[in-house]
Amino acid sequence: MSLGKILIEGRVEDVLNKHFSGTSPGSYLEKVYYTEIVPGSAEINPNHKYLDWIAKNWSPSDVSEGGAIEHNLKEILLAVSKFDNQSQRLEVKDLNQYRDINQLFDALKKVGETARRTVDITDDVEKVYEDNRFVVVVPKTHTASCYYGAGTKWCTASKDTTSHFSTYKGSGELYYIIDKTLSTSSPYYKVALNKKIAGHTEDFWDVQDKPITDTTNILSIVQNSKMIKDIRDHFAEKFKERIEQEIELQARRLSDNEERVERERIRRVQVGVEANRRRMADEWNPETTGKEGILANALKEWLIDEGNWEGETKDDVRARIATLRLEMENDPEVIEDPNGDKAQEYGEDLINLEEDLENAESVYDIIPLHDYYGMYEFEYDGAEYAVGDDDAADEAAFERTKSLIDDIGYEGFNPGFMESHIDGDELADYMEDWFYDDMNDRPEDYLDDDDRQMTDEAEERIDDIDGDIGELQEELEAGENEEGEQEILDKIDELEAYKEEISEDDDSWEYTEEAKNDYVEERKSEVRDDPMSFLRDWGMEDRVSDFIDEDSFVEDVVSSDGRGHTLSSYDGDENEIVYQDEWYYIYRTN
Repeated sequence: MSLGKILIEGRVEDVLNKHFSGTSPGSYLEKVYYTEIVPGSAEINPNHKYLDWIAKNWSPSDVSEGGAIEHNLKEILLAVSKFDNQSQRLEVKDLNQYRDINQLFDALKKVGETARRTVDITDDVEKVYEDNRFVVVVPKTHTASCYYGAGTKWCTASKDTTSHFSTYKGSGELYYIIDKTLSTSSPYYKVALNKKIAGHTEDFWDVQDKPITDTTNILSIVQNSKMIKDIRDHFAEKFKERIEQEIELQARRLSDNEERVERERIRRVQVGVEANRRRMADEWNPETTGKEGILANALKEWLIDEGNWEGETKDDVRARIATLRLEMENDPEVIEDPNGDKAQEYGEDLINLEEDLENAESVYDIIPLHDYYGMYEFEYDGAEYAVGDDDAADEAAFERTKSLIDDIGYEGFNPGFMESHIDGDELADYMEDWFYDDMNDRPEDYLDDDDRQMTDEAEERIDDIDGDIGELQEELEAGENEEGEQEILDKIDELEAYKEEISEDDDSWEYTEEAKNDYVEERKSEVRDDPMSFLRDWGMEDRVSDFIDEDSFVEDVVSSDGRGHTLSSYDGDENEIVYQDEWYYIYRTN
């Protein structure tokens, strides 16, 4: 057992003996003390900072075996809880300075009724509730969500995208609860309540967009019965029909949900076992770990830097140690007796804080998940993050974009952007055979007479005729047959006329391959210069996606939108950190 736990148990025992001396072991009063007072004190402060005051102000006079617990116990616990949350706003910040519960109630009431600000109600919101402290609005538009969510990190109030707002509104309703009395430095001065139709769930989120799982931090909200009732009545009336439908669907989904819950439970158990194994083996020690451990440590450092680390950081603990040391050094009782009981108490508290310092910021609270397009993915405090270096982020962004194209097609992107990435060469090559076939069917429509040459067959025939004419001319020149001279001349004239007839015959001519190729290349060049106009002219607008240059398209999507827009489905942000002299990039993926 740790020294800190021993001290806490000693404090509980001391308070019992101090205020309820003579209580017999196993008595009803002792049972009330250990089952009601002590747990109630621990919920407010685990170290029982206020236990003595609570016990002092609770009257056990009406308690008897089998009787009811004195009603003011719950009031005392509530008041002390409110004091713990509001102490910085109170004039008297030491609980022990309040003589009784009534004086404390008066102080809390006074500060609770003092509003720091007013909240304007615009036309694009619906006001559901308002009192001296709270106002509850339902944003009707994304603009209104951004306005009333200003100062928070709510994804529904992000100006970069409307998708999260639309998603939450589609699944139920968003209620923005604004505390007019709290400072804007408080994580609870604005609280978002997402009520979902499916499962009838109610999820609270603080200004840092962290889920509020411990509602003791917002008791002033959850115990405001009138406000909660008005919210629920508004929701029930607005979604009456859909709620009835959901009840029917829920009955059918029950078995599936139970199965999923069981699978998740088993997964959590396995995750816990694996995390403990890594912790015991110190597997992610920055000095010896591999790539996964380096990235997990980089993520941890970034979470701490961004203020998203759950629980105390080492700096927080160091600050507490410094404060306690200063308090001890200036404590008159310690100065008077450096080895006395008070000094020993300080020493024990410092030992506990040193243990807290050693255990703070454990990288093993981060859980490795799956491969995320080549990047490592981790889970921390319900959020999931992809982490990698520059090359890994580039590759992941490209692969994620290609996957998105597979899901929604090129048609899911801006039409102008899609058209600007038509591969003119691919389209031109696709049309080449068609251009040839069309031209060969009707060459006279596309080529000129100058593009023709005599066919080989016609040239051969003319060559044969020229040979015959040559022989006749030789015979004529020999003069051996003067009687037949005129007959020879007539044959020569006849052959010359036949040559002319062949030359004038269209069948004796054909269009040259060079001319045909030149024509087709000219048409292909026109396609390359303006492929979209060609597709429109030919009624092929529905074929645009067949000729997209995927590599160029993906590269420009990533370049224009940024890797964050592609990889971070949560907020579209790219985060970066230098760890061990290397740059790493972080994207929230859920």
